Amino acid sequence: MGGGKMVSKRIVAVSMVVAALLIASFFIGTLYSPYRMTGVGDLYRETGIVAPKMGEAIPTPTPAPTPAEYAEERMVIYNAYISLETRDLEGVLAKIRVLAEGYGGYVVGTSRSSYGAQATAEITIRIPQDKFHMAVQQIEGYGEVLDEHTTSEDVTERYIDLKARLGNLERQEKRLHEILDMAKTVEEILEVERELTRVRGEIESLQGQINYLERSVAMSLITVSLKEPPPPFTPPGVDWGETFEIALTGFFTVIRGLIILIVSILPIAAIALLAYYLYRRRRRR
Repeated sequence: MGGGKMVSKRIVAVSMVVAALLIASFFIGTLYSPYRMTGVGDLYRETGIVAPKMGEAIPTPTPAPTPAEYAEERMVIYNAYISLETRDLEGVLAKIRVLAEGYGGYVVGTSRSSYGAQATAEITIRIPQDKFHMAVQQIEGYGEVLDEHTTSEDVTERYIDLKARLGNLERQEKRLHEILDMAKTVEEILEVERELTRVRGEIESLQGQINYLERSVAMSLITVSLKEPPPPFTPPGVDWGETFEIALTGFFTVIRGLIILIVSILPIAAIALLAYYLYRRRRRR
């Protein structure tokens, strides 16, 4: 039993020494080799193409209701974002265009891009507010829903405030025109005209904000992001010639390193054997 254990230990020790020699030979051969192994580049490089954003067409503004009417009917801006996965991007884009036109809306803009083998698209539409929820439900049926969220913003108080400020400025403008008719000197006329210019600028600014709120409330915004399912995984092709060449390079690198290692340690081994021989001889005496 004792002899067997000793043999096993010796086998393990010899194996470890051989493995260490092979590893050292590989690194030494690589260090002193006149060539270097080069890595293989990626087989697939994926690039994204970002399509330019399209400008939003502005529809003709609807007549503005009075603040009193909006005090009873809340002014709410609805927006939605829907992300769908579908194998038919062009078909779904066409369906959304038809849906927008059928509900009395319009397409704000579209874009297409690709990421490697996967194509994506995006379309933005405006829909009358009373058709907003129906349109969202219908669009969700055009593919597998990956993401969906809606937002609502109540702008009633802001709208009423803007309308009140606009009314005050319009009355002020009317009064300035009356004063202008009564002005007698050039200095008085110039001073009133300067004030009229300032008031007119504020009126146009407020009117622009009011028009924007009215359009946003009347026509809800829906953005739909489309993408194809990811392609199935396909293993990259193997260049067997290049693989065999790299394997041979590694093999000869190990052999070269082993030769260098053996030749390098021969003097040390000779000295060690001579010392061991002298030591054993002295002990026998």
